[in-house]
Amino acid sequence: MAFRQEFKHMKYILTTFFILVLLPSCKKESDSEGGIDIRGGAALSLHVQPRTDDTGATMPVTPHQVDQAIMVIKKRLNSLGTAKPILARQGVDGILLQIPGVTPEEFDKIKKTLEKIGKLELREVSPRNDEPGNHDSKSLAARVAAGAEIVPGYKAYMYKHKNADGNEIQTPILLNRRVALGGNDIALAVPSPQQADAVSITLNGEGTNKLIALTKDMTPGRDRIAIVLDGVVMCAPVVNQVPLGKYFILEGLREPGEVQSLANALMNPLETVLRIDEIRNVSPTLGSVPPNSSQAPPLVAPQSDPKNK
Repeated sequence: MAFRQEFKHMKYILTTFFILVLLPSCKKESDSEGGIDIRGGAALSLHVQPRTDDTGATMPVTPHQVDQAIMVIKKRLNSLGTAKPILARQGVDGILLQIPGVTPEEFDKIKKTLEKIGKLELREVSPRNDEPGNHDSKSLAARVAAGAEIVPGYKAYMYKHKNADGNEIQTPILLNRRVALGGNDIALAVPSPQQADAVSITLNGEGTNKLIALTKDMTPGRDRIAIVLDGVVMCAPVVNQVPLGKYFILEGLREPGEVQSLANALMNPLETVLRIDEIRNVSPTLGSVPPNSSQAPPLVAPQSDPKNK
């Protein structure tokens, strides 16, 4: 009798144990939201673009650059709170991205975030930038931009800024081809607590040393440094004291959400440009596409073969 009571008690404990173990599993399964085939969403085909070296020659895309792009995409989407994105490599330089359950408004925000490289560069402005020509009054930067002259080690960029009358103009600016410091030298990038239109940047130790090396021999009130973001010259301020150190800001960011988006991009910079080649919208109907619909079926990330497991 004692044995039966003990056995009955053990059976009760085991039954309770199985209920406690199995119920969370069942609940987790029933709460599963599903992927793009169930919830719908968007699928994108992206390609990593080749870079150029200091001489302007094209360099082939490397596996490391593709892996780095995938890692950065994950971090950027996570910072936006994007649910369970699916990423897979495609070919030498391609990436497949699926985003389940995304709305058109959310997708527009995600697309802008993906297209932003977040590649910050500080480059020396040539001391000869405004030097006039012998036969005309055009600056050296303008002559290089027009292809009339070549200055070894320097490249002409277009700089959008405002003149003394407050009108937006575009002028050539001659920058050193060698990047003085870049995104890897950033320790922290956050929205500025003092300026609503600015991102506050803190350099790491190596970046601080590079900026000191760049500016220590400059002439205050004359020499300039250009801050280039994603190939666009943001500003080219005159250096008023030397050497410069650990902190600076990027200002003039007035589009809604631009400050936070830029801060996120600078903390997760891409080494290369991403080109979005194809965008497909998937309806939330188990991946089926209604008749006469312009929507294409989902891009399916490659799955591992069960036989190889």
